[in-house]
Amino acid sequence: MAVRVMLAAVLAAAMAATAAPAGAGAGPPAQEKKPPQVVFDIPPISERILIDGSKSPEMIPQWDAWQAAFELIARMSSLPADLVKHLSKDEVELVRAAAKENAQDQLACQQRVLKLAPTLKTEEARLINERTQEINLECRWQTLRLRDRLLGSLDQLGQAAVSQFVESTKAGIRVYVPRNELAFYRRPQ
Repeated sequence: MAVRVMLAAVLAAAMAATAAPAGAGAGPPAQEKKPPQVVFDIPPISERILIDGSKSPEMIPQWDAWQAAFELIARMSSLPADLVKHLSKDEVELVRAAAKENAQDQLACQQRVLKLAPTLKTEEARLINERTQEINLECRWQTLRLRDRLLGSLDQLGQAAVSQFVESTKAGIRVYVPRNELAFYRRPQ
């Protein structure tokens, strides 16, 4: 069962890894210029909602289902027989190529978020969440455009089979979403 990781988590991990040890600095505390305080806490359970695709698949947005399916396909040595029997050899290759493209796209998205880490030490730190959300939305749309391009290249039987496979992946998705970010998680679709 996959647990989805938002790109903001990538940034939080990068921040933790690059944090200066306590007491580090160039001079007495009175002379140090402190960056704005930015705190990335994991919200307590009481402020998070668990979306379990095995119980409520309708709560999993299309961008997340397709991203999960592409990730799954990219890790498989071969596609499931139930899917392959509905695809031509060329269509199987199109599906695999789309999964590979998605993996590259997601890596590029993570790298874009990591480039925001240096701004945490500046006055721009308060904009990190907005910028991370912008990147998240762009990457989600990228996944959906890839979905549309892939489905457009398949015949009707292939479209139905791939769509059904993607829908079936929702059962394996569990994601914790902060209550105040639920509307954002559902965007764009």
